[in-house]
This record gives sequence, structure tokens and C-alpha cells, in this order.
Amino acid sequence: MLGWWFVVTVPAAGDGEDVVLAKWETGIGGLDWIAGLVAAGRAEQLRFDGYPHRYTARAGEVLPLLVDGSVFGAGIRRRELYPDLIAACPAEALLTVDAWDQS
Repeated sequence: MLGWWFVVTVPAAGDGEDVVLAKWETGIGGLDWIAGLVAAGRAEQLRFDGYPHRYTARAGEVLPLLVDGSVFGAGIRRRELYPDLIAACPAEALLTVDAWDQS
């Protein structure tokens, strides 16, 4: 199976656990949305080896794309969203977006 497994989290402060806002599996073109944010200077790529690719971005950049579904693309296979957590997340929160290579 070729594609990506995404996990979007709010990193925990101190010894707490990260808060998972969304998880989904998508096809080969699944990185396009986050690559576009990086190219526009609205996200930063921290790792790029696929285990995982790791990005950071403000919630105000990512969460609207989760809500409107534009991050999922045509190749979506599975999706878990946590709407209450997404709604409670402040726009200025720094999120971690992990993209695991499924090849």
C-alpha cells in the first residue's frame, strides 16, 4: 500500500500526553497540502525521512483544512476527527503533524 498515515497533535506541556486532533490514511499525493503550507511559509518541516515526516504549524493554518476536508484528498482510506478537541484548540497553538510513509 502506497500512501501516508497522518497524526495531528497538540504537543503536551511537561509530562502530559499529546492531544490527538485527527488521524487519517491517504494515498501517494497525501503530502501535497502540508507541502503547500511549507512552501508558503505557513508550516515548517522538521524531519523528512518518512519515519515520520514531521511538521509544525499553527492551528489556525491546519484546523480549517481539517474541518473543510481539503487535507484528505481523493485517496482517503480512513479518517478519525475529534471535533470537540478541534473546536477547543486555540488558533495560535503550535501543532505537530506527523506523516508516516506507508510504502
